[in-house]
Amino acid sequence: MSEKLTSKQMSRKITDAYLEEAFHAHELGKLIGYSTAISPVELFVAHDIIPVYPENHSVANLTAKKGAEMCAITENLGYTSHLCAYARSDLAYRHTGMTVTKGIPEPDLFLACNAQCFTLTKWFQVLARRGNIPLFVFDTPEYVMDKKTREEIVKYCVVQLKELIGFLEEVTKKKFDYDRLKEVMKYSAASSVLYKKFLDMAQYKPSPISIFDALIGMAIAVYRRGTQECVEYYQTLCDEIQAKVDQGIGVIQNEKYRLYWENLPVWFKFSDHAKLLGSYGGVILTSLYVHAWSFEFDLNKDPLVTLAENYVSRFSNSTIEDRASMALKLFEKYSMNGMIMFMNRSCKAVSFAVPTLKDILTKKTGIPALVFESDMGDQRFYAESQVRTRIEAYFETLDRLQA
Repeated sequence: MSEKLTSKQMSRKITDAYLEEAFHAHELGKLIGYSTAISPVELFVAHDIIPVYPENHSVANLTAKKGAEMCAITENLGYTSHLCAYARSDLAYRHTGMTVTKGIPEPDLFLACNAQCFTLTKWFQVLARRGNIPLFVFDTPEYVMDKKTREEIVKYCVVQLKELIGFLEEVTKKKFDYDRLKEVMKYSAASSVLYKKFLDMAQYKPSPISIFDALIGMAIAVYRRGTQECVEYYQTLCDEIQAKVDQGIGVIQNEKYRLYWENLPVWFKFSDHAKLLGSYGGVILTSLYVHAWSFEFDLNKDPLVTLAENYVSRFSNSTIEDRASMALKLFEKYSMNGMIMFMNRSCKAVSFAVPTLKDILTKKTGIPALVFESDMGDQRFYAESQVRTRIEAYFETLDRLQA
């Protein structure tokens, strides 16, 4: 009897098999569909289209500190430095082939969902025009806090999902299988419940996970949701973290500050930030970003309706008031006593709300916030000494408040 794999081993096995299938898609009679990370890829999975995420490939390069070099290449092609670092690094990859991985296979079609941001849509339009490749844009109006309007928005999105299915049928010359979609939805629903269970384990004291564990753990939810292996991975991961909880094992010894993080991570400082904050007894527990893939699919509803409801209501497509409410629930649930607000020049769609969110959260919680500006992937816009000084001063403030 073979020994049970750890979650880390499972992640590597799933990822390797996924990439192997993607690079040999045409040999297997399948197509490659480029997708934004927040898109109804359950339709791809049900239709035997392999979803590939250029954002994930960009993250690998940015984490490996290739951002400044790759972004400069794209800027020399005429693009502004204010463009998303994901897009700039990807366009550099297209131009030079530079990558720290094996790269990603070329697409047969594109699916862009603007619930995430508009830059992704434009980025995909650029790539689609270059290769004369079909593109579908799933348009998601801002999910305003009005019940009647929300109902109309969901109806509008359902119509688009039906149009998307027609688009997929036209590209593949194959009839869409709704029974297969229902099966895929069961896997997506089950894995989403487990993924959220994993994230919510940060509520324990000491916390057995940090946001850095969440950022690593969310990868399978992004590119393998809708599959049985995704469910099995998160069940194993939850079991492992529960064992840590039972043993009272925390991310750091002498946990003192339980922190909220606003925005995407600074990918090239991933490990450094964890160590630096840990030296002050601080651990970042969560963010709205990692919760973007904790969907709540209702299997009793029409699959297209519950898909529309979930994808249109992501934090990045919500009002500032709604985002603040989401964050405040996390503060209460995870008993957080500090917050770091990242003004990410690469992601205007998320960052425009940071000043207002900071004001709302500090007023509602009474907790001061650390605010700093940088770029999630381009090291040229990261001031090491300034960030360290601000972090040191922030923990001194928290110490005084606790004294």
